[in-house]
Amino acid sequence: MTERILVVDDRPMNIELLEAILTSAGYTVESAESGEEALDKVFNEPYDLILLDVMMPEMNGYEVCRRIKKNKSLPYFPIIYITASELEQENIIEGLDAGGDDYICKPFEMAELLGRIKSCLRIKSLYDELATAKTELSRYVSLPTLKMVENKIHHQEEPENRDAYVTILFSDIREFTKISEGMTPANVFAKLNINIGTQLEIIEKYRGIIEKLNGDEVMAVFEGPDMADNALGCALEIIHTLSESECDGEPEFPYVGIGINTGHIYLGNIGNESFKDYTVIGNTINIAARLCGLADKFEVLLTQTTLASVNQEQFHFQSIGKKMLKGLSKPMEVFKVTR
Repeated sequence: MTERILVVDDRPMNIELLEAILTSAGYTVESAESGEEALDKVFNEPYDLILLDVMMPEMNGYEVCRRIKKNKSLPYFPIIYITASELEQENIIEGLDAGGDDYICKPFEMAELLGRIKSCLRIKSLYDELATAKTELSRYVSLPTLKMVENKIHHQEEPENRDAYVTILFSDIREFTKISEGMTPANVFAKLNINIGTQLEIIEKYRGIIEKLNGDEVMAVFEGPDMADNALGCALEIIHTLSESECDGEPEFPYVGIGINTGHIYLGNIGNESFKDYTVIGNTINIAARLCGLADKFEVLLTQTTLASVNQEQFHFQSIGKKMLKGLSKPMEVFKVTR
């Protein structure tokens, strides 16, 4: 793939010269004749590198660079300043502080220009590889664990072990063994992937943190002032979406039961230096898991603590009585959501 370079200069003659050099070197070149035009292009189109004139009217190159780097939604790409003035140390510091990567002075040697561009593009390639690795890593570990790894890479303190008040959602497929009995392992895997993928999209939509996948089981954590409402809304959308797939005649393991509980949990590192996980533990999680096991297909069960935290005008509930959940010393009142 040919790298795309944006040339920013208020003098058309300079743009034409750089376009000729870069095009002959195999790059795709676009141009902007002002800082505002450059920002408009950068915020709407992807580039691999910018050659940026420093001395421009209205908005100089340092300010353009500063605004680009301030936008955290943009991926990394190097910026090389091009200047006709003598470089003073204070100018170099200002440009680097603004986020620039290199300087080149006019008049320049073509070989030097191309060499600096290649050097900066090599750095961008490493950044891209790191971003790809981070994206792939996030698919296989929980978000808290990913943040712990990032902190360690950047030599920051690991997240502190802490107590938190959260809402836990457990989802599990009913009749999974029975439905999958006559399927090949590959077919079970493919259909399970559709089910789990659907649930994960909905959990992320409701700002849940996916903590664990275990076979046909999903565990998510919700935090914040609306955590119980988000968890319950998430559960109902999961039920609705999967029940629709069953009605369409494509039952990719649609029969889920969901348990929700709200309470204190503990977040912290478990393991040693060879293997470590940043995870959550606590009886709140155990109760949510037991409720999930108790729930019938397309049923959402929850505790009194969750019921007390949700908007009861938005959702409707019914007590199913006190249930003796495994591992508890006394029965607990359980509620189910009525649509």
